[in-house]
Amino acid sequence: MRTISNRVLPLAARYISVLLAALLVFYVIHEPLNVAVSNILLPSKESFRTTGPGNDQDGLAVLGGEGANSKTPSVGPAGAAQGIRDKNLQTPIGDGEINYVKKYKPEPIPYTPIGDHFPWITHSESPPPVLENNLPPHPHVDESTPLLIGFTRNWPLLLQCVSSYIAAGWPPEDIYIVENTGTFHANRQQALDLQNPFFLNHTALAILGVNVLSTPTLLSFAQLQNYYLNLALERDWQVFWWSHMDVIVLSDEDVKKNDRDHDWDHDPYATIYERCVGLLRYLNGPDMPPWSTHFFSYDHLALVNRDAYLEVGAWDTQIPYYASDCDMYLRLHWAGYWQPQSEAGLIFDVAAVLDDIAAIFRAPGAHATFKGDPVYVEGGEGGTESERAHHEAELKREQDMWPWVEKEGETFAHLVEIAGRMQDMKWVDEGVRRNSWQGRQTGGQEDPFYRDPEGFAAGLETLVDAGRRIFADKWGHRGCDLLAMGIEGKDAWRLERDWDIHESPGSVGGNWGKDWMTGTS
Repeated sequence: MRTISNRVLPLAARYISVLLAALLVFYVIHEPLNVAVSNILLPSKESFRTTGPGNDQDGLAVLGGEGANSKTPSVGPAGAAQGIRDKNLQTPIGDGEINYVKKYKPEPIPYTPIGDHFPWITHSESPPPVLENNLPPHPHVDESTPLLIGFTRNWPLLLQCVSSYIAAGWPPEDIYIVENTGTFHANRQQALDLQNPFFLNHTALAILGVNVLSTPTLLSFAQLQNYYLNLALERDWQVFWWSHMDVIVLSDEDVKKNDRDHDWDHDPYATIYERCVGLLRYLNGPDMPPWSTHFFSYDHLALVNRDAYLEVGAWDTQIPYYASDCDMYLRLHWAGYWQPQSEAGLIFDVAAVLDDIAAIFRAPGAHATFKGDPVYVEGGEGGTESERAHHEAELKREQDMWPWVEKEGETFAHLVEIAGRMQDMKWVDEGVRRNSWQGRQTGGQEDPFYRDPEGFAAGLETLVDAGRRIFADKWGHRGCDLLAMGIEGKDAWRLERDWDIHESPGSVGGNWGKDWMTGTS
């Protein structure tokens, strides 16, 4: 056997050491890393098109899930996370189980379901005839005379309001109902139940001959007013009237004194519409100061000069409800615009609805009665003898009128009396429940866009409160009596609060409830 050269041994030792190092790297570092990486399986193009168990969102495979190209699901990080989610989707993340008990409020006391308050148009394809003296001018006056009435809740009250304007002489084609329910086309498609607070009958309004417009979503009061201004721009209306929906209007048939808006020498009677048109002509006459608003019973009915409102920046939508009117009218006042007030007819602020709205048209057999009328409520045992006798006399007088109404229809005097009682009932106990009409309907739980009536009202109250706070911060004062305080338009957002914010928020206390015009309650 040959003897191995001394030069070969060192060389063999060197190669053996390199081989051992390579083996060490492979088994200690490379193999464990390869095992770990193999558990994270990236999806192929096909896996993204695969649908079935383990996939998420319309065919997109979950990484490491059953949707990937593998017979056995992998257990990589993403797959493990998916497994945790699939284990119990409803279990909250936390250290332990949460023992939470839901406590429900008492069930609300439901109102009596509303019925049909206008059987005439339910069973007819035309409205009751308007009295000859109250017919709109024909041909139409030269001026555009649009009347906008916003609606959110309480269909019977809106129907009563619209009917009263038509019966009083406003051309129905000039009346625009602005549906502000946030229910999109649900009412147009007859998808809401009559008991739903946001129900609106488009068919009935079409029979009356009025127009219906819809806001793109539910708007606040200030936003709705800006919607009116935008509508006036799009339709080239220089002026428009707008009205609250919780009113009854009557043309004043008993007015005796002369009025600058009408030629009493040649025509001794004018409807509320004719007097409004006369007032518009007066305001646009020569030598008149620039004007922005004309109030009829404050803004229960108001005439608006579009460009004046736009010039001062329109309505402040950060003040969504109450106090937004104070902010708007005060800014117009500071800008030098005249905002007079006068009468054009009788306007009643009401919360109740006549049992038969046809009574407003004086249709024979339609009686002007309403639920809650104090005349028909049994007299209390605590009343004095004279009070009980007076109540009985009133009740007898009402009952004696029934044969006449059955044959001839209601009288103007009786309608005025009934509307007055409805207004008094709204403001009983200083009007603490004057807005109860907004929650009169409580049904429609199965309808689209259903909103819990109490929850909806609570949300509005929160917005009302927030709006008053913003108004108070904007002007540094709680209340609308800014003129009496010497505050000016240039003071917006520049004044320190005149109350301690730590004692009460801007929506509480102060002079809320005082009039912006006079500074009095």
